[in-house]
Amino acid sequence: MYYLMITIAALLFSLQFMFNNGYSKECDRGWDSSLKFSFYSSVTGLLALLFINKFKMDISMFSVIMAFVYGAVCVTSSYSSIKAFKYANLSVYSVFSMIGGMLLPFVYGIMCGEEFKAVRLICCVLIVISVLMSVKKGEQAKRAIKYYIAVFVLNGMVGVISKFHQMNTGLCVDSASFMILTKIATIFISVLLLFKGRKTTFLISKKAFAYSAMYSVVNSIGNLMLLIALIHLPASVQYPIVTGGVIIFATIIDIIRKEKLTKKEIAAACVAFLSAALMAL
Repeated sequence: MYYLMITIAALLFSLQFMFNNGYSKECDRGWDSSLKFSFYSSVTGLLALLFINKFKMDISMFSVIMAFVYGAVCVTSSYSSIKAFKYANLSVYSVFSMIGGMLLPFVYGIMCGEEFKAVRLICCVLIVISVLMSVKKGEQAKRAIKYYIAVFVLNGMVGVISKFHQMNTGLCVDSASFMILTKIATIFISVLLLFKGRKTTFLISKKAFAYSAMYSVVNSIGNLMLLIALIHLPASVQYPIVTGGVIIFATIIDIIRKEKLTKKEIAAACVAFLSAALMAL
């Protein structure tokens, strides 16, 4: 069941990049726009999670603190993502995001005492190769490097924070409650920073709101599934499978949309499938 949840999460994450990219094209890619994205996506995610959890929520001081750390990472990550799209295509962005989201939780899980297996390391190497193979040619700017590195680290930190929260079972709240707390924390941080910058207008276009809302729904449900699965599966197994799954589903989506795939992209999906299958053994 938990492997199925990870698979569904990977499908949802394969969609979120498109929505994030769509929002960045609608807005000016500045700090204020990223804060508005964090605000609207968190409000939508909060409503969705409250509905899923039947409007119930548990609170603990540990989870509140972790939620604010999580929220600060998400706000910074949104800004870095929007700025990164200014200099590179979706493919280049997804490379840094996916590899960071896999490697950092993998290393942290091993540091926390998860069983180390050579096959897991081999699978990680295969997924990195698969991600690099899936990169499409596009213009890159040297000044974008700092945003790529930020996306790499911040996306990885989301997994690390999630693992740290879930492993402290005596202090943390349930997975749904924690996700709700992270949305509340992100809303609070976004509003505070918007008012601090004297930018009190929260208006965005209807299309930008739609992109932020769609991003929030798939991202929130996907992360909730990963949190639940983290209680039962090692982070060093879960996150590599998610990364491989995103590549596979992205390829399937391209086929459904009848986009022409290169042999290199098909090979990348096959390598990702192989590595994800080996990781699940």
